[in-house]
Amino acid sequence: MLSLIRRNFALHIHHFISTMRLTPLFLICVVPFFLQAQTKTKPSTPTFLTSKDTLYLTIQDGQKIIHHRVKAKQTLFSLAKYYCLSLEELYEYNPRFQTDPILHTGELVAIPTPNIAIKRYKRNDFKIAQNAPLCYVVQPGDNMYQICRRHFEMPVDSIRERNKLKNNTIIPGQLLHVGWIGTEGYKLEWRKDRKPTASDALKAKYDQQRVKYKEVSSQGICHWIKDNSEVGDLYALHREAAIGTSISVTNPATKITVFARVIGRIPDNLANNAEVIVSPAAAKKLGANNTDFMTRVRFLK
Repeated sequence: MLSLIRRNFALHIHHFISTMRLTPLFLICVVPFFLQAQTKTKPSTPTFLTSKDTLYLTIQDGQKIIHHRVKAKQTLFSLAKYYCLSLEELYEYNPRFQTDPILHTGELVAIPTPNIAIKRYKRNDFKIAQNAPLCYVVQPGDNMYQICRRHFEMPVDSIRERNKLKNNTIIPGQLLHVGWIGTEGYKLEWRKDRKPTASDALKAKYDQQRVKYKEVSSQGICHWIKDNSEVGDLYALHREAAIGTSISVTNPATKITVFARVIGRIPDNLANNAEVIVSPAAAKKLGANNTDFMTRVRFLK
């Protein structure tokens, strides 16, 4: 079919040149461009948010949480990257993923959100097509003053007019349009005030322990028990690392590094080809899908 299109196009070009008396340079420049256009396809890029999506916001212990509705082909790793979170932080706000890390289209994922990510007003550079509406979900005991002034630092009149309310009466479950979230994703500098994770604490411990021990780098198979439903600490087994120290494990496929606590040696009858064995919690934070995967390790001995 493509060859027929090319042949017909060449005949039309020959006729066009002969009737319009154009130079062969036209043929040299235009034909390759046309043929390239026939085969060139635009690469598809994943879309996390569009202006047609609506995000819902709640507040838990003073922390603003948006609820992202999962789309096809989105993963915990891609969501964490989009919102500049670690997998450990996603697990903290969505503990169910520690035992079932597969995202299902349509389910809601809780995302801790800094104030700077919320656009409360339409500024001069605001573009509707690049922002998703953000709605606060009214909770029992809420009142308009608390929501507007305390949570969002906005005049009550602004929220009331934006939502076309006749008065300040609200009810639990009601949605109030409070602003927008940009569809371009979060910025890392917005996360400066985030709480340290368990892996962060173990990394700090690793840095302290490097003074006393020799640091060794290696690579090999990382093993974990995939069907283990345990939800627990970040720990690891290793043949040489000093017990009680921290160990750095990196998954090159996801580019995620997790620090774990070395609690013992790898048994002789278990995973003889493994460089390191990690807990289910550590494996899931590494974005592991298989029980055995290649890894890079740094440990102390």
